[in-house]
Formats: sequence, C-alpha cells, structure tokens
Amino acid sequence: MKGSARVQRCIIIVGISMLIIIPAERQALAFLTTSFTRQTKKDAPRVFVSKNDTPSRRDVLRWSGLGAAAFPFFGKKKAAANAATTSSTPIKPLADLPMQRLRLPKGGFGREYVVIQLMIQGKGPFDFMVDSGLTTELITPHLQNMLGIKSSGQKLNGLAAGGSNVGDVVDLIGASLCCGEFANPGQTEFRLPTLTAVVSDFPMEHIDPLHDPVEGMIGMELLQYFDVDFDFPKGRLRLWKPGTADHHGLVEVPGAVLNESGLLGIRALSPNQPSNQPVVGIIDCGSAFSIVNWKAAELLGMPSRDSDAYRGSPEIIGLGLDGSQIRMPTRSVPLTFCGDAVRDPQSGRVSFEPPPNNWKPWESVVAVGDLAVFSSLLGDGRTPYNGPAVLIGLDILSQRQVVLEAGGRNRARRLYIAPN
Repeated sequence: MKGSARVQRCIIIVGISMLIIIPAERQALAFLTTSFTRQTKKDAPRVFVSKNDTPSRRDVLRWSGLGAAAFPFFGKKKAAANAATTSSTPIKPLADLPMQRLRLPKGGFGREYVVIQLMIQGKGPFDFMVDSGLTTELITPHLQNMLGIKSSGQKLNGLAAGGSNVGDVVDLIGASLCCGEFANPGQTEFRLPTLTAVVSDFPMEHIDPLHDPVEGMIGMELLQYFDVDFDFPKGRLRLWKPGTADHHGLVEVPGAVLNESGLLGIRALSPNQPSNQPVVGIIDCGSAFSIVNWKAAELLGMPSRDSDAYRGSPEIIGLGLDGSQIRMPTRSVPLTFCGDAVRDPQSGRVSFEPPPNNWKPWESVVAVGDLAVFSSLLGDGRTPYNGPAVLIGLDILSQRQVVLEAGGRNRARRLYIAPN
C-alpha cells in the first residue's frame, strides 16, 4: 500500500549549538525512569543562548507575547483546577469546535488530519491543521501575501524528514478561533494573542479538495496554554482553561515535556514484548500514522530489520514537510503505556506502574524506520539520540477520546485517554 502522509514535523526549535541540556541518551533514560511529579523549577534544563545563533524556541515564545498577561487564566492553573473540583457550577470549555478532517489521498495510509478554523484580521475563516508535533505556528506564503503580513527579518531552522529548511518568522496578529461554541453567551469568536508563525509551504496544504488550501498549522506554542480535548468519537475539539477539562471516565496517563521543543511524550510499550522496558512515545496528532525506529521495534518484540517477515508487507512512502520521501515497511503491533517507575524497597528492582484493568491496548499497524525526527528531536543539540522511540500518530490517537494537559510549570504532564 502506498500513499503520502506527514511523518515528520517542522520541529521549529533551535539553532543547534545553543541548546545545551544533559546528553541525549541520559535525557531519554531520565524520561523513562523518573517520576516528574516532584520536579521543581530549579530541576529544569538550562539553556544557553548565543546572540550570533539562529533564534531558539524560547526566543520565539518571548517574541510572541504569550505569557502570564496573554490570557486572564495563564499562570493560574492550580486555582482553576481547584475551582473545577469545588464549584457546583458546571465548567464550560473556552471553545468547543467542530473537528473537521482532511481526507487522505486514495490509498493513503493512516487517519485524517484534524482541522479547525481561524479568523485573522477580520478575514476568513481559514483552515488550520492542529499539530501537537509542531512547536510553534505555521502559515503558508499564500496567507502571508493575502493578509500583507510583514516578515520580522528573523529566520528559524526547521527539521524535516529528509533534512532541514529555513523559514521566515512573522507575527500573526488579530487571530481568533471561530465557527464553534464558546463559554460566554453571544460570543462568536475567541480572540488569541499575537502568535509567532513560520512561513512555509507544506504537503497537506492541498491534500483535500474540500479544504484547499489549508493555510497553516497550530502548534504547541498555542496549545500549551489549554487543556486540549480531542473528542474523536463525537467529532469535537475543546479547549479548556488549564486544569478544568472534563476527564470523567478517562484513564490518566503520565507524560512529560520531552525537552526544549515543548512536545509531549509518554512511556510506550507493547503487551507482546519480552521485557517491560518502555520506549519514548512522542504524541503527534500531526502525523497520519505511527512510526517506530528500529531500536524500538526490537524492544517491542517486532522482527529485526533483516528479517524475512517484512517481505511482501505493505510499504509506505512517507512524505515529509520538506517534500522528501521515505520508504518504510509496516507491521501490526499492539501498543500500550506504563506509568512512573517504582523501586521495590527490598530487592531494589525497578518496574513501571501498569495501566488499570479496564485499559485496552491500541491496535495499530505502524511504519518502521529511522527518521531524522527521532535523532534530532530527542537529541540534546550536540549528540543525536540513538535510543528507541515511537511516534504516536492519528491512527492510534483517533481511536479514542484524548485530553492533553499541554501546559505546566515543570516537565510533568498528564494525558487522559478513554480506556477502550
């Protein structure tokens, strides 16, 4: 089976030399073996910035004006969570939007991308993909020209499946969510603060004739200020004040911010694998399908790279953000998650908290390949990451309702997912 789908983000993060964290292998192991619930601000990774380098994601967030004053609830997550549990008045989402989907080409592999609509400077509505695997926002050159948006003169490096590219940085002023239901009576739009966007074409821009063109993408720069409810069964996307999302009946899944990219990860494993060692799972609703690298495939109990088991299996031609093609074999494998690491006080043996009894593993057919996203995203900017990882895409995420607790003061995050 051949098709085209996005298998790699435009990870708008850093000029590589300026991000100095703990070495890549140690950082990934820390994610897999550490409980983040007790992390304090002083434990967060340190970042050193050189004025001569390309701007980092941290610079982008500073330029954008997103911060404590951007929305009235920013910086008040704890209070909002307490209000959600003590108030007798039902909490409503700030925005409850219809979840539109981009149809894949005939023979495409995976599940349809998620689209919502924005008004910008009173014009629109414009279709924007929602992408938890994108660090900042993205707009097309077409939209930039249509709205007369001036470039800031800054550029950012973007990682793509076959390499890297560079995009202009612009301020996206006057954007608002539209075409949905909102918390206040009579409200027709939800105004957004000035956002930072990178100008770039991308393959999904013209993928669906019913949504042509898709004018941009919404990434974690904006999503991190909400609890984001992807209610796939009901076809709704809801944005809640931090700590107030309704997750009744859902299973709590411990997660963490992977590094300065701001992207979210969980501990993933397969119920069929021979050991209980999890791999890093990147939550990516901007990828139509899921991908594991070859080291993860080995841990998950899948055949080795040179195995005859892949002969005759469907091959995917994945299309990266830069238009490059990557060929990957596919394999059926169930996936699940595990909780925080716990140490037996007597034996000292480390294990991981299992899912609850009502949890059913995801059924999936994954692509297998060593993409640049794994080594670059999970690396420390100097040393590529060479460990096991899986990119968890829409073929898995869209099976159930998923709530992302995207923001927080430290690296600890939570996801809430329907058990079956």
